[in-house]
Amino acid sequence: MAEKTSSQPLVTGLLRGLAVLRCFDHGRERLGSSEIARMTGLPQPTVWRLCKTLEHGGYLVADSDGARFRPGLSILTLGYSALDTLELADLARPMLQEIAGRFKGAASLSTQEHTAMLYLQRCEAPQSFLNVNLRVGSEVPIINSGTGWGYLAGLSPAMQKLTLQECRKADPALYRKSEKQALAALADYAKDGYVTNIDVFFPGLSTVSVPLATPDLATTYVLNCTSASPVFATAAARKQAGEALMKAAQQLRPAVVRLQAS
Repeated sequence: MAEKTSSQPLVTGLLRGLAVLRCFDHGRERLGSSEIARMTGLPQPTVWRLCKTLEHGGYLVADSDGARFRPGLSILTLGYSALDTLELADLARPMLQEIAGRFKGAASLSTQEHTAMLYLQRCEAPQSFLNVNLRVGSEVPIINSGTGWGYLAGLSPAMQKLTLQECRKADPALYRKSEKQALAALADYAKDGYVTNIDVFFPGLSTVSVPLATPDLATTYVLNCTSASPVFATAAARKQAGEALMKAAQQLRPAVVRLQAS
């Protein structure tokens, strides 16, 4: 391992220890000190001392004969800390892109901004047929949009009531026009686990949404998939989209918890 020179104070032992940890990968779960020495370019006695130090800290675990090492549970904390520095939108992107492609539309991550939903991430399928131009930073009203209904679905009853009151105050005419459909969608969520908005927000488009929420979080995120209404014409298609979104929400939920706790 060639070490860079720098005018800044460096803890060389720390850099060497991290170099040892980087040697472990898929297909290289167990390594001996001679293998690590060859991969890092460090002297084998130095590697041995580093491995025993990392073993003492729980970052490496020695085999029963003491000749080889494998990653210990403590190393997971390093990975989780790295994940915490990633924006949730970046973590969601590959899942959203897959869902968008599957249903020939757009899949998004959004969060609440006053009485609107703010788009944090949006992925479109190359073959999508969408007649509305939304992008990261766009906002749509809570009361008549699929992503807004998904947000309402993830709230406690008290917060849901308060948010509906705020929507009514912000735009009474839109609220009167959309209230019945919004409440019906929330009732469907109770039995389906996802929300559908068919031709309500924008003619010719339908949306399936799920809340990305955890019980103790003040912020509720929403995942949604929007496509041309014929794509979601059947209950079976809407269910498939709902299940795909629920699976993505389940995978992202631990990251939301970590991000909120940091």
